[in-house]
Formats: sequence, C-alpha cells, structure tokens
Amino acid sequence: MDRKIRVAIIGTGEIATKARVPAYLSNKHVDLVALVDVDIRKAKRRARKFGVRKFFKSVDELFEKEDVDAVSICTPPSTHADLTLKALKYGAHVLCEKPMANDIKKGKEVFEASKAEEKILMVSSYRRFVSNYLRAKRRILKGKLGHVYCIEDIQLSPSPLLTWAKSPWYYSPEGGGVLFDLGPHCFDLINYLFGDFPVAVSAHSFAYLDSPVEECCVCVLEYPENRTGVGMMSWLSSTGIENTSIHGTVESIYVSPKFFLDVNRIDVPEVSLWREITLRLIRLKLANLPKLHKRKDVDPLQLETNHFIEQIKQNRTSSLNALNALNVLITIDAAKTASQENRKTKIPALKQV
Repeated sequence: MDRKIRVAIIGTGEIATKARVPAYLSNKHVDLVALVDVDIRKAKRRARKFGVRKFFKSVDELFEKEDVDAVSICTPPSTHADLTLKALKYGAHVLCEKPMANDIKKGKEVFEASKAEEKILMVSSYRRFVSNYLRAKRRILKGKLGHVYCIEDIQLSPSPLLTWAKSPWYYSPEGGGVLFDLGPHCFDLINYLFGDFPVAVSAHSFAYLDSPVEECCVCVLEYPENRTGVGMMSWLSSTGIENTSIHGTVESIYVSPKFFLDVNRIDVPEVSLWREITLRLIRLKLANLPKLHKRKDVDPLQLETNHFIEQIKQNRTSSLNALNALNVLITIDAAKTASQENRKTKIPALKQV
C-alpha cells in the first residue's frame, strides 16, 4: 500500500491521548482521520487538542462517513470484543488494547472473525518492543543462558484509581481486576521469552478490604520441557515495580525496562552489580564515552504502533499476535479457575481452538 494508512481511534481516554494518538501522529505513513467516543464533547475536545479533523459518537457513524483502513480500540475491556468484531466486519484492520475480550467465547469469536475477514488483528503486547527485553530474547536465542528453565515476572503498582485511572472499570467484575489489567502483559512476556505456551497454571489471588475484584495474584505456569514461569501482579504496592528474572543452566539475567544485569557461572550477583554500576558511573563522568549499544531507545508503544502500520503496508492479512493474545486470554481464564477452586488447572492446547 503506497498511500497513507487512514486510521481512526475509538475511545479517547488515557491510553489514547497519552500513547496512541501521539504514536499515530508521529508515523509518517499514517493519516489520523478521526476520533470516536460515546461522549461526543470529549471526542471534540480531544480532536481539537491534537488537530484531528473529524470526531464521531459511534463506530457505525465513523464508517458511514469516513473511509478508514484501520482502527485503534482504546476503550474499557468489556467493549473490546464487540468493537473489534464490528470494525472487522466493516473491513478495517484492528489494533486493540489488551485484553482482546473478557471471556474465552468472545475471544475465539474475535480470533475467527479476523481470519474470516482476512484482516490484521493485533492486541497490545508492547513489552515485546522494550529494548532490554529484546536484548534478553536475543541472548536466549543465541544459547547464552543454556537451557532456560525458570522465568519470574513481577509487576507491582498502586491501585489504578489512585494513580493513572479515570474510569471505574478496573474494579468492575466484568473485565476488571489485576489479572485482566496486568496479567496479559505478564503472561505474554513469559510466553515470548520461552517461545512457547503454558500447559497448566496454579494461582492464588486475593482482594484487599472489600474490593469486588482481585488486587493481587501470584501464578505458577507450567511449560513443556520442565520449564516454569512465575507471575506476580499487584495493585497493593506503594510504588511501581517491574522486573523479570530469567534463569538458565549457564547464565541468569535480571532485567527491567531500565536495567539489565547478567550473571554467569564465574560471577556472583554482587560482582555483576558492581560491574554494571561502575559502567554507569563512568558514562556519567565521561559524557562522550561511546555507548556499547548504539540503538536509541524509542517508546515501545510507538514501536508497537509502527509495527501494526508496517504490517498493513505490506498487505498482510493476519498477525500471529492474535493467536498469542487468545492464548493469554485462555491462560487468564485458567488462572481464575485455579485460584477460585484452589487447584492446578490445565490450559487447553491452541490446536484444539
């Protein structure tokens, strides 16, 4: 496709205005033609703020009045599946915020619709575009870690209502809770680093005080070849914490978006940490010292948006991301069952979907 990709954004909340709108406006291959929100006054304000020409109250009105190639869905999770299905039927490619749906039945319907309509369906998995996680993945693929047998991912934050959220859906039984909020990113990253899908999960979750949804959850994921993933998600932390530990038979890696530490057989963690801190201090003192990694970090949400647009430009008719997102949804459902029934729960193989 040689011309610019005509994109509309559905939903004008935090993720749209702070991430997706700037990302699309920064992509030279995109013409951001419209914003859509059930609150038409809000849509109008946002459109004026960002210089977007059109704004609409509904998806139907959007497609009746505009020629759109793709949409970005930035609405609460309970609306994701229905809006995705509608956009696909109108012939648009879709980038949807996580999760793809709030139940497996709808998730499968969305997945099958994207195949039937031969349109790209991407569900946000932006951590795959974070430079340090990409660096860790490359080391795994090169065999630097040996056999990777355990990955632990920790995501802690304060309650979303005390920080970034302006919507009550986080605490709604339909699509709310820490598993639906942080679980997709946690499970997807572990899947990405293992290059595989889990076969079973055990989980423990709980709510603080009288919350109607779980606010903390710890999951143990079983993978083929005796590999284990551990995911810890919480809204009860006093601050935001994100880090991942990757353990292999030769080397371990401790990684976060801003930190990368590798520990091998002849190292001890203290020596590795001292080496990393020393390098940082040298770079601070010698500002012109060439960086070992020349790539300039770019916002991962920008990179994810660019990837979505690039697939459209290449005339792709599907994305592996949709299959990954469906597996994550199945894993979340299994984790909820495991927690509620206090038992290990098998995760159905995707070939059966």
